[in-house]
Amino acid sequence: MKCLVLGAAGFIGSNLVKELEKNLFELTLFDKKINDKPKCETTCKLVEGDFSPEYDFESLVKDQDIIYHLISTTTPNSNVTLKNEITDNVFSTLALLDACVKEKVKKIIFISSGGTVYGESEGVPFEENSDNNPICSYGIQKLIIEKYLYLYYHKYSLDYSVIRLSNPYGPGQNPKGSVGAVSVFLDRMMNDEIITLYGDGSCVRDYIYIDDAVKGIVNISKLESKDKLFNLGSGVGTSLKDIIKYLEAIMGKKANVVGLPKRINDLEYSVLNISRYKKYFPEHELIDISRGIKLLVDYRMKASELEGREKKNG
Repeated sequence: MKCLVLGAAGFIGSNLVKELEKNLFELTLFDKKINDKPKCETTCKLVEGDFSPEYDFESLVKDQDIIYHLISTTTPNSNVTLKNEITDNVFSTLALLDACVKEKVKKIIFISSGGTVYGESEGVPFEENSDNNPICSYGIQKLIIEKYLYLYYHKYSLDYSVIRLSNPYGPGQNPKGSVGAVSVFLDRMMNDEIITLYGDGSCVRDYIYIDDAVKGIVNISKLESKDKLFNLGSGVGTSLKDIIKYLEAIMGKKANVVGLPKRINDLEYSVLNISRYKKYFPEHELIDISRGIKLLVDYRMKASELEGREKKNG
């Protein structure tokens, strides 16, 4: 099975590559900059390029069976206009879909956003058929792409799956980035830096450990079903305050927390109902948040110790 991973050098992409290699896929990896990441255990074709409407997607997707589309040029809190979201993400994806149809690609897997496409909640986990009222342009462009995937399936029989992924965390996530509360908070506690909370920290989110996320993505990609849309998360809500409490308990130290006003795009409650996924994959036992944070803390501590020894010996 030949697979193309778009966004292969990112946090999710680099971990997905490892999971796909376990499944013996023949891989082509695409990103703006590949460098030495992700590291393939098997032979992978590396392609660098800009994800744009002008890119030669026909050459890129030629002879591919499955496309994993993980690329997004923005994040939920990016200060960009909807026009830029549409140009950079939607128009580029349409060019990709046209190429997939022409080159007879079998299936495309699109990683959408479980945290932004639904909008405000009344404290009840979102089901796949819940209303969509996103309050940021990031969520709007994700929904637009979802609708175009259905259109291309209807008109051209291009098979697809949409995965509305919750908040992934784990080894490999950028601790200095603008997203990823677990990784960012951990890094700041390790370096005795201030943790900034927007609001009072009571915002509840659905967090999924990266190993579970990529396993779920591959599971869904192999599935032949009339269901094309899947929530993928833990199905459990955790507040930002609780994340800090878990970190404090595991690390044995207090966090230095400073509060700022809540941002307009911050939702009070965003948790996914994963019953549909569990119906197809009941054997997939998900890592709960306390264990996942412990795994990440252990990983970061070992990495920090190794870095310290290398500096000392260097």
